[in-house]
Amino acid sequence: MQVPDGWEIDNFKSLKIKLIDGDRGENYPKDDDFFEHGYCIFLSAKNVTKNGFKFNELQFINQEKDEKLRKGKLEKEDIVLTTRGTVGNIAYFDNTINYQHVRINSGMILLRNENKSLKTGYLHTFLKSNIFDYQIANTVFGSAQPQLTVKEIEKFFICFPKEKKEQEKIAKILSTLDKSIEATNSLIEKEKNIKKALMQELLTNGIDKDGHIRTRATHTYKESELGLIPDEWEIVRVNKIAKVGSSKRIFEHEYVSEGVPFYRSTEIILKAHNKSVKSEIHISKDKFEEIKASYNVPQKDDILISAVGTIGVPYLVKNEQFYFKDGNLLWIQNIKINPNYLYLFVKSERFQDEINLIAGGSSQSALTIEKLSLLKVLYPKSIDEQKQIAKILTTQDKKIETEETSLAKLKELKKGLMNDLLSGKVRVKL
Repeated sequence: MQVPDGWEIDNFKSLKIKLIDGDRGENYPKDDDFFEHGYCIFLSAKNVTKNGFKFNELQFINQEKDEKLRKGKLEKEDIVLTTRGTVGNIAYFDNTINYQHVRINSGMILLRNENKSLKTGYLHTFLKSNIFDYQIANTVFGSAQPQLTVKEIEKFFICFPKEKKEQEKIAKILSTLDKSIEATNSLIEKEKNIKKALMQELLTNGIDKDGHIRTRATHTYKESELGLIPDEWEIVRVNKIAKVGSSKRIFEHEYVSEGVPFYRSTEIILKAHNKSVKSEIHISKDKFEEIKASYNVPQKDDILISAVGTIGVPYLVKNEQFYFKDGNLLWIQNIKINPNYLYLFVKSERFQDEINLIAGGSSQSALTIEKLSLLKVLYPKSIDEQKQIAKILTTQDKKIETEETSLAKLKELKKGLMNDLLSGKVRVKL
């Protein structure tokens, strides 16, 4: 790899980046040495993630055990790298970490920067780059238990500007992007929690004509096979409010590069998760019209549900034309209630739990037409209430989608900047 004038490239060993294993000797902690509270955190794989340290689940050793261990205790500005099992997670023990006594386990190493010409903040940024990931991917060994050794990591290279101010500027730019990504992730998590709470309330209690969520204290409920439900609601089986069938595979050989797509069930699952999908298989529009004359084709507001392997993932058909490459989807058509409401109910935790309960199969789970047809749907009799519930939850979905789009753009921007800034292809102005 070439670097521009004013930059340096060398391996970790030559650059005096010290690699420190944890103590794996006779004093290595056993199960009965760990406590929920104590003197020194003993890191587990849960604590070192792709996004740095995570301290929500901790195990401690006492001071006596800590003092018996020879190496592997963190000092400020150390960087932790996971080297066994999940390889390549990075966490920086900087001044934002409030814990004083922390040790690594045997599946990690410490990187201690002893090079006066290299800022540790820049080193941390480089270790999170695709350049470093590429080196890991080409060195890691072991299929059942992937791992890296200190000897191999010592050979890894790092490229950096000799001017410390340039190192600091690069690290600051990428750190600012990291903070934006972290904030967006937090916002997505918050919006998802709001949606989960809304689904629980709206798909159980609904909203009255004044726009208020019903409660047992303010509205009348009745006994049902699913417990107390609002007086204005009903419980029916799926086959009472829709036709249930399955995708039918057509063996078509007149494929073209562009046209009406034939989707596999796995591609429908990706579409259900708002992933961009481009089918490899198409037929001409004329041929599709011929198929329509003989076969039922997906219509707007039909609901498809994955039925083999990964089961229960629903997809609401939009204004689009496509057909099926396989028969691994169940198909809800001719829906007599609001399709958006039914789609959201199928996505709900209550309905998904029922699907998981009834799914059978020896080698893999499977959902059949008969089983899906008999599942119960709880819904308000009023179409207006169905629409209002669907509108509220769909609006919340759109908020989440907007933030997820922003997150994807930020990650793509960061990826490009990392490649450019950490290789010297693009120089920052000082």
